[in-house]
Amino acid sequence: MRAFSTLGEASSFMAVEVDRAAGCRMQRLGPGVELRVGSLDLGCGAFSNVYDVCWESCVTAGLHALPRPVPIHALARDRGSLVTSNAGFFFLADRASGFPRNASLNLVIEAGRFVSLPVVDGEAVLCKGGALSMEYVPARGRLVLNGVLLPWAGSRTGRPAECFVYGNGNAAISRRQHPVTGSERVLDEGSRLTPAMSPRDGWVDIGCRATRGVFVSTDWSAVGGLDIFASDLVLRCPAGLVPRDSRSVVRVLNAGPLDADVLPDAAVSVGPSLGLADFGNHPVNRDPSLGDVPPFADRRLARIALFQDVEGRMHLCLFDGRPGSRVFPGVTASEARRAIAAHSRFAWGCFLDGGQTAKLVAAEGDSVVGHGNRHYLRWPEDGAGGFVWVPDEGRPVASAITVGLR
Repeated sequence: MRAFSTLGEASSFMAVEVDRAAGCRMQRLGPGVELRVGSLDLGCGAFSNVYDVCWESCVTAGLHALPRPVPIHALARDRGSLVTSNAGFFFLADRASGFPRNASLNLVIEAGRFVSLPVVDGEAVLCKGGALSMEYVPARGRLVLNGVLLPWAGSRTGRPAECFVYGNGNAAISRRQHPVTGSERVLDEGSRLTPAMSPRDGWVDIGCRATRGVFVSTDWSAVGGLDIFASDLVLRCPAGLVPRDSRSVVRVLNAGPLDADVLPDAAVSVGPSLGLADFGNHPVNRDPSLGDVPPFADRRLARIALFQDVEGRMHLCLFDGRPGSRVFPGVTASEARRAIAAHSRFAWGCFLDGGQTAKLVAAEGDSVVGHGNRHYLRWPEDGAGGFVWVPDEGRPVASAITVGLR
């Protein structure tokens, strides 16, 4: 680790230490798992380092959602995997009055059960029997509330339904100037509460927690203002179906194409499909829970994609870059897709949570070696001390993909 007194001093150091083209090499990490390293020429002296992990269909992968973000190196050591990468979107704020019960945004399935439901439509990565796939999941479905069958819809979809789902995806994050770090991500505190309503409207909000395959209510409000962060699932539903003085039980039957009787082992919401014609128009760019800087607009960032090539092999492909660098800026989503299509050709694929979260680590002998995101700084708290360069840490993650076992 190395300390710096100012952000400018740190940036100057990064320009020398981080903005370097990686050498071209291929490394066998384990049976059926390879790491290929190279650089992508972006023209005008700019480049991105590319780390492509490729594995055969016989290799087992895993998908993990965590209640709280953890350093990816620690997760890799804990799981004993050959490769570990970040996966889906999660709640991220530098300033907030609290943290949600579960960090991952929108759809989460763990151990073959719904943990949270999406409030918006979007792509998701699924894992079943050690195989990864992608599915587009509309935020709608059916559930049974206290024995009554109801259609549900995500609260941000605008769809008509008989009950509406609220969750972490209702959070609104904005970026503000900060005198020490340059900027910080701030939660709109009102967004963690359900919208106000009148008891005469005939609705109630119930906050529920996931319990053995169902959701059981722990909170109730006829006027809105229910704390979304305190629950795994919040429903706005007909008042006549919810007795105030006893617990309600919610059994989710499906979320879009995902049926409760045949759920994958795990699933998390992720970025756009590689097959999308126009990344800039994807609704994820207008998602307030991800902040007010469009993550898939036409600008260069570090990106990480999951895809299957036409020969059936799976890939985790990281395009690295450093924020603020003119020569090592990362790639646009379109540049990443073109590079993938030219090199491997893909049958399907999607972007994971990219930007300053994009990182993968690989087991090399007895060590866990990080690739990408070496620009990461731990900034001083409350203006005290200096910035600390922690190249092996990267941003903590709330969901991860693991490949193989050592």
